[in-house]
Amino acid sequence: MLVDNVKQLFRPVLQLFSNAAWLLGAELVAKVSRIVTIIVLAVALTPVSYGTATLALACHEMLALTLRAGTGSQIIRCSNDDLEAYAKNGATIQWGICLTLAIVQYCIAQTIASWYDNQDLVFLLEVMAATYLFYPWVCIKIFLLQRANRMRQFSILNGICVSMENISIALFAWWQADFMAVAYGKIVFSVLWLILFSFIPMKSYGLGFNPTVIKSLLRTSGQLFSSEFLKSLRVHADTFIAAKIMSPELFGLYSFAKNAGIGLSQSLSNVFNSALYPFLCKLQREDTLIKHQRLVYVVTFAVGLLFIVQAGLVPFYVPILFDAKWLSMIPVVTVMCLVALPSIIVDTYCSFERAQANFNREIVTRFICLLISLTVLFIYSPTQPMEFAQVMVCSGVLWCITLYFGHRLISKAANYLAIFNRRKSHEY
Repeated sequence: MLVDNVKQLFRPVLQLFSNAAWLLGAELVAKVSRIVTIIVLAVALTPVSYGTATLALACHEMLALTLRAGTGSQIIRCSNDDLEAYAKNGATIQWGICLTLAIVQYCIAQTIASWYDNQDLVFLLEVMAATYLFYPWVCIKIFLLQRANRMRQFSILNGICVSMENISIALFAWWQADFMAVAYGKIVFSVLWLILFSFIPMKSYGLGFNPTVIKSLLRTSGQLFSSEFLKSLRVHADTFIAAKIMSPELFGLYSFAKNAGIGLSQSLSNVFNSALYPFLCKLQREDTLIKHQRLVYVVTFAVGLLFIVQAGLVPFYVPILFDAKWLSMIPVVTVMCLVALPSIIVDTYCSFERAQANFNREIVTRFICLLISLTVLFIYSPTQPMEFAQVMVCSGVLWCITLYFGHRLISKAANYLAIFNRRKSHEY
């Protein structure tokens, strides 16, 4: 009897490990290709070009986060009765989002370039704007695939796309495409993503327009967008600030340190969270989410320990893999690896809140983490790569302390936000 109870308790966690294992297997292949890409870029690009490419990708990511804040999370977690209506109307919303993003990014490219006094950003951002046009053709299929927890199929196809993107970036850089290699790589990824996921044998619901469902989806999408925007701004805040106050060469060195450190760690964190959220939604539909909360956090901490291991290996793998011009950044890379540990803890906490539709708590949590990061950046006023890295680690520690001791503060702020949203809704 005891053995059966133990098996029943751990069976959902084993499913999470299974989902994560498939994603991790694909990510290991992708990570090898990513390492190759980072090595080739470090050889082929100057620090100035490296910084330009990193800044363009950060700006692109800030807009692309809208895709993650669209209807995908709602389709993954909704009841079976709502699935058809959510899928049809969600597809319509996704088309609107993608077309808008493509136009907006193309139009603001010159403004961003002028702000950073870097005209090379213009064509980079304009080319990457085209990637949004590929996504809506297959997005609903991908959401349904994740909803069904079919992570084996998703991870294999996603791993192929990411690996080909990394390899193509390396090849374009080797063929002297300079910083434009990252934009061409994004196009390769988008085309392959469309081709591969088009053949998924998932039910097609088509497009729909039900004003009531559209309004409901947009209301929740607005909350999810707020959360994703705050998260992305927190992730890229140091990049945007460093690009403005550092010299182009020094910013390029910092960009390399961030990519070689937290960039590699973050890819593993993203894999874990990609497997975690559909799993938590499944537990929520089965009304067993809270029961397994502690076990999920144990798994999270276990994954986080890998980032500490990576930090210890930095002095060994950086001199072997990268050109001599980057070796001065070894201490910075080491520190940046540690930033991924508090990040995965915060992301897990927010995934629990999202799975329970506690969107206001998720928004408040993201806002507090962003506020902490900006406050520490303002107080320390870093100007050197190591100073930025130390600020990021310090901020991460404060995030975790706040989450552990600030439950009442988060709940109270979330309640005020909910009241404010209800009042605005009634006014509307």
